[in-house]
Amino acid sequence: MKKLAVLFLFLLFLTGCSGSHQATPSYDEMKKMMTDAIQTEDGKKALRKLMTDPEFRELLVLEQPEVKQSIENVLLSKEGERFWKTAFEDPKFTESIAKSMKKQQADIMKELMADASFQKELEKFFGQPDMMKQMENIVNSATLKKEMEKAIEDTINSPLMQAKWQELIMKAGKGATGESSKDGGKEQKTDEEGK
Repeated sequence: MKKLAVLFLFLLFLTGCSGSHQATPSYDEMKKMMTDAIQTEDGKKALRKLMTDPEFRELLVLEQPEVKQSIENVLLSKEGERFWKTAFEDPKFTESIAKSMKKQQADIMKELMADASFQKELEKFFGQPDMMKQMENIVNSATLKKEMEKAIEDTINSPLMQAKWQELIMKAGKGATGESSKDGGKEQKTDEEGK
């Protein structure tokens, strides 16, 4: 037992006399170590993995006032207005926007048509004597023809229809070039046979 006590005191003495006291690194040293670690390939991979984690992404959700402020600053600015004007001139962009909103618009219309209060309001609106008289005048007027023409023109000019028209024209163009090359080959054969 005495040997064990002496051994314990000896080990205690050795650990107390060791000169390597590890001090905690300062903030600047810790910051430099973290920056160096993040800039390595392993650090970048770890950050990418962390950003794809759904639990971490939930933590990054911004407060609503911040989102509203950024929308006002970026999207509603003069530069944003110029962006939207040029973006909506591109038929592919307008087509993709129209396609992305098509389902929501259809859902809203279905909900409204199924809503009893909305149906009652429509019936009330169109059932008014003044409204019925106006509808009769409109149906019998020459302006209806112009309005129908305008509706057809708007339909033709819609981004979705333009995309379909382009697709049909491309298909027709490919079919016509294929037929003309076949006809051209037949004409050459008949010319050669005649010689």
